[in-house]
Amino acid sequence: MNLNDYFDPIDIKIDFKNYINVKDQLFSSVAINTDDNRINNIESYNLAIIGVTDNQSENISDSIKGLEKIRKYLYSLSGFSKKVKIYDLGNLKKGKTANDNIIALRDVIVELITSNIIPLIIGGSEDIIYPNYLAYSKLDKKVNFVSVDSKIGLAEDRNKDYKSALWKIIVEENESLFSFTNLGYQSHFVNSGISKYLSNQLHFVYRLGNIRSKIKDTEPIFRDADIIGINISAVRQSEAFGQINPSPNGLYGEEICQMSKYAGMSSKLSSFGVYDYCYRSDINNQSAHLIAQILWYFIEGYINRVVEYPLENERDYKKYIVNPYSFEQKLVFYKSEKTERWWAEVPSFNSDINKQILISCTNDDYILASNGDVPERWLKFFQKIN
Repeated sequence: MNLNDYFDPIDIKIDFKNYINVKDQLFSSVAINTDDNRINNIESYNLAIIGVTDNQSENISDSIKGLEKIRKYLYSLSGFSKKVKIYDLGNLKKGKTANDNIIALRDVIVELITSNIIPLIIGGSEDIIYPNYLAYSKLDKKVNFVSVDSKIGLAEDRNKDYKSALWKIIVEENESLFSFTNLGYQSHFVNSGISKYLSNQLHFVYRLGNIRSKIKDTEPIFRDADIIGINISAVRQSEAFGQINPSPNGLYGEEICQMSKYAGMSSKLSSFGVYDYCYRSDINNQSAHLIAQILWYFIEGYINRVVEYPLENERDYKKYIVNPYSFEQKLVFYKSEKTERWWAEVPSFNSDINKQILISCTNDDYILASNGDVPERWLKFFQKIN
């Protein structure tokens, strides 16, 4: 695949006034697709930034300006002491039809994933997540998909022939979907029937209040994710004005950045995106700046990844076995001596699946099991594979 056929080059001008040494700036360590330096030799890179403009033709100019702002703020941030290779591929070219755009983005993501390069997607509508998912379907991979969003856009309108990205992923084309998790939904935006439906399908939904009280508990969820999509509307309007559907309630900027860092730390994750940015309503470019910082913290998490898997080397882990009185099956937990992260072993009696898999969990899950109860995530995963 010649990626130059899929991307428009960009022109980025960065302000260096805050740096004594330009090499201290992230801009100095990023390869960028420009008119004078087209995409080449990308195989050795770790991360690839992809800009996607709005599907509506009248908004394309604003989309391009918004993506430029995000990049300017990102590349003006400080660099990292540890080496990471980033390639900015530019903005995805517009196809003749909406389906052309879907297929193009899908095929680009397939190319990157097979080259062990993580795509970082920035753009407008959250519908971008659909071609992202289709890439895994084309690769015949089962995926855990995590969405950070104040709403759960599980909608179908037959009168208007409209189907949301989530509808197509969860309801219609779910062969490649193993698990879906929403983090940060707000009850006043989500019909109770939707959360009940997702729970009945053995998916997971977590209200804003639940995750804000324990942001650290989102780390195991991100650790098990293959795809992560952050809708900027998950952040309260006062922290990020440039949203398509703003709300006075939501996550704080530092909270979404912490979650993004957890996402970057996941050694399983293979694609990441931030969506629903609206340039026209972005007062003082505040949202563009926040999205840049979200990406920066993802990169920081990525370069500090620690690959751990207890079943491969149990000597570096403490093993705990508990027998909840409410459940016949014993629960086996592992704790890393190095990072103090936790995992739970989920046995499988399905001949098509490995006899045991691990899911990431928290110390609280172990305590809950020790007190005789079965953690919800463990139980749903157990039901999924058996």
